[in-house]
Amino acid sequence: MPKIVPQLAGAFLFAALFLAAVTWNHGQVLIPFPDGGTLVVLADGDCHSRMQRAALVAARPGTIVRAHDFENHPAGTVPHTTAPLDYLIAALGLFIHPLEVAGAWISPLLGLLTLLFLFFWSRTIGLRPRGPMLFLFAVSPALTHAFALGRPDHQSLLVALTTIALAANFAFVRTARPAWAWTSAGVWGLALWVSWFEPLVLLIAQEVARTMARGHAAWPPVWRRALLLTAGLALAVWGFEGFRNPWPDPVVRELFPRWAVLLGELQGTTPQALLAWTGWLLVPAPLLLASNYFQTRDPLALIVLVLLALATALTGWQARWNPWLAAIFCLALPWILRPLAKPWLVWLVFLVSLWPVAAAWEARILPSPQEAARRQEAVQEAALLAQTAEFLRSQPRGGVLAPWWISPALARQSGQPMVGGTSHQSLPGTADTARFFLAADDPAAAALLRRREVRYVVTDAPERVVSTSAALLGTAAPGNPLIVRLARGREIPDFLEPVFANPFFRVYKVRDEGF
Repeated sequence: MPKIVPQLAGAFLFAALFLAAVTWNHGQVLIPFPDGGTLVVLADGDCHSRMQRAALVAARPGTIVRAHDFENHPAGTVPHTTAPLDYLIAALGLFIHPLEVAGAWISPLLGLLTLLFLFFWSRTIGLRPRGPMLFLFAVSPALTHAFALGRPDHQSLLVALTTIALAANFAFVRTARPAWAWTSAGVWGLALWVSWFEPLVLLIAQEVARTMARGHAAWPPVWRRALLLTAGLALAVWGFEGFRNPWPDPVVRELFPRWAVLLGELQGTTPQALLAWTGWLLVPAPLLLASNYFQTRDPLALIVLVLLALATALTGWQARWNPWLAAIFCLALPWILRPLAKPWLVWLVFLVSLWPVAAAWEARILPSPQEAARRQEAVQEAALLAQTAEFLRSQPRGGVLAPWWISPALARQSGQPMVGGTSHQSLPGTADTARFFLAADDPAAAALLRRREVRYVVTDAPERVVSTSAALLGTAAPGNPLIVRLARGREIPDFLEPVFANPFFRVYKVRDEGF
């Protein structure tokens, strides 16, 4: 019993640090209303789409959402998102009310479970030094963003599952215990249920690295049988969810490159950002890991080197990989720091290396006046968007044309179907919203509304709408686009009737005679 107490205390301290780090933004996510309610400000449009799916399965347990009718109206979309996170949010909603608050908490709880797994995993296999690994996992800006409060996105589930799967496989390489092989294989199968992209890339990289490090010994019988479990789970859930065509239609393929430019996570990463997510030790890590391997012939030193090199390259290509880079770097730290035999020296070098991480946290906690004003404006905008959605909820059901970045929130909060959306599957509708807002020809704009069966139009700040719409379509904005007239409430076309306005948004109803 006396030995358990310090371990539990350590787990509690790391858990408390992690929860403090992932909920630093609580004042921007959970906004109390004067009447006692709570406005939940989610991170982005995809999060609102996820909550829409979770609400559907919570209302009808057993449902598998294979198509969305709340974006790309009236055609809808066939998304690549799958059921696991939908049901995790719905299950948490049984204990946390309302469902939006449960959604806000799902990612922090997934991250907490992953951290606790790493704590007891590293102790079970005798991994040393383990403290820096757990500390960085708790405070890395990349991981605390992936697991942040108010971000019900499947990325958090993917990071949790792939981190646990990699760690369990490391344990199997170290101990040869079959239980670790079956654990890793089962979790890989679940990860492939969530997505066939990141988990498949990392699983292949893991097997390549294991083969490089151990040769033929990398594939013992128990691991070959375990991989059959992975494949069986992946194929079974694929059949359960239904086949989703991975190839986008020609319209999406045409628009996707320009749309991707508008998304930061699909752009490359600077060296400064890489260091802000991991610390200075990322720079000498390849040499330290290679030296460790050649000196000790520990296969795990080579495995983590290969995985870290791949994660760094992928993150340099697209920033969306940053939480996997941070997670793999955390797993690599025991091998990176192993040559520093003395604990005080390990912690000294490690803490000094965190200077870029500390600078990133300083920018979060002590923002510039401009950033503080932007955050406050975002909260005000979310409150006014909820007010706009409440108005739309009171109206007869009909298609809504709005800027694509606010469309998922409006869909979730109003119950109305949207023409645009934040997924690439909804790009045909998103492009039509851009064409409408940039229109200089009123009859052409009216024809677009008829084709899309639109009953309501919602405006946003014209400077945002014009620039993003022009970038998406790859065209120059006209001199007097329709969005400028609508946002200012001037020279309104005859087929639109103003029915609602607040300081951020205006709602127009399409007149029946316009059709």
